[in-house]
Amino acid sequence: MNFYKTIRERTAYVREHCLFSADASAFSGQWGAEGTGGEPAFLTADRNSLKSDDFRILLCVYDHRGIEWSISPLGTRRTERQLPRRGWFHWHEYVEILYVIEGSFDQFLLGERYHFPQGCFVITDQNCEHSDYIDAVDAAVLFLQIKADYLDELLRSYPKTDELHRFLLDALYQQKREQSFLALTYKPIGEGGTEREDRQVLELLEQITREDLERLPGYEHVRLGLLVRLLQRLCTDYSSVRYSSSREGREKAFLYELERYIRLHDAEVSVSELERVFHYRRNYFNLILQKYRGQTFRKYIQTVRLDHAAQLLKETALPVKQIAIAVGYENTSHFYHLFEKKFGMPPKDMRGKGNVSIEKEVCRWQE
Repeated sequence: MNFYKTIRERTAYVREHCLFSADASAFSGQWGAEGTGGEPAFLTADRNSLKSDDFRILLCVYDHRGIEWSISPLGTRRTERQLPRRGWFHWHEYVEILYVIEGSFDQFLLGERYHFPQGCFVITDQNCEHSDYIDAVDAAVLFLQIKADYLDELLRSYPKTDELHRFLLDALYQQKREQSFLALTYKPIGEGGTEREDRQVLELLEQITREDLERLPGYEHVRLGLLVRLLQRLCTDYSSVRYSSSREGREKAFLYELERYIRLHDAEVSVSELERVFHYRRNYFNLILQKYRGQTFRKYIQTVRLDHAAQLLKETALPVKQIAIAVGYENTSHFYHLFEKKFGMPPKDMRGKGNVSIEKEVCRWQE
């Protein structure tokens, strides 16, 4: 099977050669356009069911004149409809991750229409009803469909306090009392920082696509590792907004962003800075942390800093004074006092303890 270098090149091929052709042979040797016996497989590529598969990839290429090609390892499907068009409301028995490759993509979720631009990821929970809104624009969307059991397998090697685990299980998988979805946008680092796309994510998507289509021996294990890398990158390099049908869901979504920001800036974070970043009054931070973590803002920051210091003591050879400064304590004596009070030992004794259990009270997502 032949492959192009990038998903975008495949999309360009569809636009140039296939949009106005109903002949599946146009895909021969490309995206699994033929059935197992070599016959055209027009109607096997859709988003309604994964059947026995744990994971599936689907590429949809939309033309502003109403022609759509859906392409997957199962086959291809060509449809032509009048635009604009809103599809039927539906829900899936799997978590769906969509990535907007080109143009933009609109969906109705939680009773409202949302617009997702190029470079945006959207992760939709199993029980979240939604419908696609196809407008008269050229667009391309890559869909990754993951069954719940397979998602468990992806996360099995991660501790429950890991950011990736909390991100998926709390924000999506275990919230069965409500409907929810996540929208993620890339946060470029460095001067300018205006890139709309993450090249590393595009490379990961391409590798996942290749493994799923070629299916060489051992592809399941390779694909699993690549998916973990993809999800981890979404957790660390993308800004996420969670939309939920419940107030608690919205509060927990904010809590996730608040905790993440504090952990990344624990040495210098302040209430004034959080007010500027999140546009809430300072009392709200105390209210949220008290409600879900049982701590005041001041106590929470202290716990994050001390846990970070313990991690640095175990994983680096930095002097204790340098570690104290790195986590926000200029007064070394005060740092020693707080550290020993929390862990029952002075900082120097933490070194060489190996797998000493560090209290993760600030990282408990499930209460």
